[in-house]
Amino acid sequence: MLVNSFDTKYSLTAKKYESLDNLFTKTVSSNKKFSRIFTSVIEDKSLKSLSDATLRSDITGQVINTILTHDSKSKHFLYYMGDVFKKDKMNSGNIKQFRQHGVEIINLYKNDSFKESLLILDKFLKKIIKKNYTYVFTDPKISKNKSYLLDSISHKNNISKFVNIFKKKIDAPFELNLEKDFFSQEYHQDIFFYVYSNSTKKILAQGGGYKYKKNTKKIEGFGFSCNVDYIAELIK
Repeated sequence: MLVNSFDTKYSLTAKKYESLDNLFTKTVSSNKKFSRIFTSVIEDKSLKSLSDATLRSDITGQVINTILTHDSKSKHFLYYMGDVFKKDKMNSGNIKQFRQHGVEIINLYKNDSFKESLLILDKFLKKIIKKNYTYVFTDPKISKNKSYLLDSISHKNNISKFVNIFKKKIDAPFELNLEKDFFSQEYHQDIFFYVYSNSTKKILAQGGGYKYKKNTKKIEGFGFSCNVDYIAELIK
């Protein structure tokens, strides 16, 4: 297994990443409820080669496991900045490194956690790329059954509920995707969204709601993550 990109950022590129880190910290920490968490790559001390290391492919999973283990009843307002390592789709023998910013809100009423998360994300994006991006919302439970499709009058499904909150709080364009099996992280059980750049069509951020249970402990959460590498590309 080869690591394709343990990047060393320098010069103007390094300044972009530092600026984005500082801006994200400033944006989230202005809300005093939020605490920063630190994440790390899982590593076996006895490993003989890099192929024996467990590289982090997702930070949300770490957060979920930690909360379930230590404090599953309290409300948690968390943010992080870290690197994730994913298999290169073009070369399965390689692993690529990506910089990620994210927010996770645990055990808050889902409507409120959705609203708080989106306000933070939109404030962050507007400071960087103004309005040159679009949100796309879907619901992983959607099927071809008509009862799941968006009905702007009835407001009975999850998409309608969350989109109405979005329209009241966020001044940004959005679209709906009502296709069955639409792209989603496997741990999202209800609302899911992503944000793409209007100029490059790359995914700048994605997030959604989830529920998890471990033995007698259970949590509900909502969060998002930003692809900092793609956002940095948009900074001139």
